[in-house]
Amino acid sequence: MLPYPFNYFSSLIGFRKTFANRRMLSWFQLIFTSVFLISLSLIPVAIQTASLTSYALDTFVDKAFDTLDEDVMIDFDHHAQMKDHILTTENPEGIHRNATGTVIIGHHEELKLGKELTLYFDKENLKITKEGKELANIRYQAIDQKALKSKEALTKAISADWFQQNRLVVSLFLVLSAGFLFSINFAFLALGASFLLYLTKKSRLFSFKTFKECYHFILNCFGLPTIIGLVCGLFGQSLPTIITVQNILFVLYLVIVFYKTHFRDEDFRN
Repeated sequence: MLPYPFNYFSSLIGFRKTFANRRMLSWFQLIFTSVFLISLSLIPVAIQTASLTSYALDTFVDKAFDTLDEDVMIDFDHHAQMKDHILTTENPEGIHRNATGTVIIGHHEELKLGKELTLYFDKENLKITKEGKELANIRYQAIDQKALKSKEALTKAISADWFQQNRLVVSLFLVLSAGFLFSINFAFLALGASFLLYLTKKSRLFSFKTFKECYHFILNCFGLPTIIGLVCGLFGQSLPTIITVQNILFVLYLVIVFYKTHFRDEDFRN
């Protein structure tokens, strides 16, 4: 008999072997394998996250860019100048309020920020505050004179600067969020399917007797779909697509194993 984890991988090849080799692993090995399969699914997400150059700020700060209305952009276009990452403005007021919040353009001495969502474009950085709390402090890098010409260009530049200055935290958040989704999906399918198979233990039609062997069998069925999902992710497919591919292939694999074995051992059928 092959040692772990080679005995697990050998169970992934051959539908009959997937069912027959459902009693080889200990509980510790089953738990470790579960974590391994989830981690395997995260590899494409980690690679895709590492290749990002920008991420939308309004994903984390709700409606942050709704404050940039037409009046704000006209003020930027007509009066603001960005040179050597320093913002100056010819408009001494430069304060714009709308239903979403407030935008302040240019440096203002002794400025008191209100409780509403505020985007304060100071000389060297953009401060985003709400209810007296600073949500972001972004140094001007990608934000240049061209970015001040349109809302689309400005929001992209703000998001790029924010992401580059918070890359580690944002990347970690994205990977952990993906890990949470994969874990929920895995737990729902693996534990749910194992429980349903365990309910057949008293039936004379099937060979399942314990929850452990049901769960072991489900992990065997999950292996190949997870590897295929990994390959899809490496080719640039999104997180929802990876999960969808895994789930469809898992169900298909389960159906094929049932067709081949009827969930009965050879000696049981004889």
